[in-house]
Amino acid sequence: MTMPEGRSLHIWLPGLVLIIGLLCTVAVNHQIDKGLSTLRTALLESHHQHFTDTVQQALTSRVFALDLIAGSLGAGDRSANIFERQSENLLRRLPDVLNLDRIVRVTDAQRETMEQRLSRENGQNITFGEWQSSGNTRPAGQQAEYQVVSQVAGRDSSKISLGLVAPSVPHWRQPMDSALQHNKVSATAQTQIQRNGRSQSAVRLFRAVENGAPAGARTLISLAFSPDMLLQEALPNRINPRLQVTVFDLDQHLKTPLFATDPVNQPQRPQALRSAIGLADREWILTTLPDAGFADGIRQHIQQVVWLVGLLTTLAAALIALWLCRRVTVARAEQSRLGTALQTEEQRLENARIEKTALKQALQDSEQRSRDLVAIAGGCIAELDEEGCIGFISAQTVELLGRAPADLHRLPITDLVPDDDKSRFDQGLTASRQERQVIRLDLHMLNSGGEAVPVTVRVKPVVDTLTGCAGFRLSLHARPGMPEEPSGPPSSVT
Repeated sequence: MTMPEGRSLHIWLPGLVLIIGLLCTVAVNHQIDKGLSTLRTALLESHHQHFTDTVQQALTSRVFALDLIAGSLGAGDRSANIFERQSENLLRRLPDVLNLDRIVRVTDAQRETMEQRLSRENGQNITFGEWQSSGNTRPAGQQAEYQVVSQVAGRDSSKISLGLVAPSVPHWRQPMDSALQHNKVSATAQTQIQRNGRSQSAVRLFRAVENGAPAGARTLISLAFSPDMLLQEALPNRINPRLQVTVFDLDQHLKTPLFATDPVNQPQRPQALRSAIGLADREWILTTLPDAGFADGIRQHIQQVVWLVGLLTTLAAALIALWLCRRVTVARAEQSRLGTALQTEEQRLENARIEKTALKQALQDSEQRSRDLVAIAGGCIAELDEEGCIGFISAQTVELLGRAPADLHRLPITDLVPDDDKSRFDQGLTASRQERQVIRLDLHMLNSGGEAVPVTVRVKPVVDTLTGCAGFRLSLHARPGMPEEPSGPPSSVT
């Protein structure tokens, strides 16, 4: 396929660049959208896990607080004071805790004494009462033993559970039995208790006190807290408005939730996340329901940036392609003009090539004569750089020093000079550089066996008009045991 030429090149190439740029932008936007969907899911899971961990930690702290109070109480006379003091600390620290009750076992013989003591301590007539669903309390019938609320610590003066026979409340019985039998915290569902015109909606925790008594005779500690207040305090104050968080008791999942944030406009129920949260022997279910617009602000912003960058890049590439096409057209016209000039110059170049061939042959002949003269003279010729390293040395070095030229390449020539003559040799190089003329030296050089060979060295600096001395040329001639010759007309260093 041949490329279009002329004006068609200005049309199809920029258009092709535009199409490719738009397709690439669409592909990149699609990949980024998939990545953002994955990040959205991860962000939703992160929020949900944070909510779950926060609520679980809050519930665990309430259970742990009840364990601490139960563990500090004993069978002694001071247990009432200890309960009151620790309850006040707990109420001050945890605003969702409504009250704490101390439930003791009283025999029928002790009933009258206990009722009198409770009435005296609280300044009102208190008798053992059994709870009824109507909210009124009827006097408790005669029993061999009573499990009665003997002490209450609450946030106000109302003590609706004081003197109440605890097993008369239906939803308290099973958690109380479980706490006594298994010696651990047991919880109720969220229920409402009414008594004497007052009501209280709360979840209650029960814990048996370890006082050495049999399981059936132990004292119980009860903690009532408001789930709504606890969850409002535990969950972040600024939950994303695109998320709805609800908490249900597992046994009451289809009833009113314990806690719920404002509903979202377009709930995405298939994407909802649920986690179980343990409260003693019960389980709560925390559900995080995202809105259709959850994390869409960031998503739309990133996609806008992708399209903006893609369109600007595509437009810039198309403009560059158009500019290059114009340059190609101009270059082709210039090429046509130069082709004509090239044909004119080819004859000149052919003539120059013939002259060059003749000059090259003359140069080769001159070089061969120089090599022959060096070989006939019996000496050795070398070239040094400015640092004194050997760049070239003639083959006569094999006869003179027993070393091949390849072994001496890039070797500092001072390595061939014995220590006794090195200072004189360095002075000779320095003098040649400064005076810019030939220097003659009679000294020794080391052959391949490390023996000193007497030689005569002549050094000439290679002078560059811009940089000064750019190196040295020198000749080496054997001087078999002869004394140093006096300096000739050229200046010398001895």
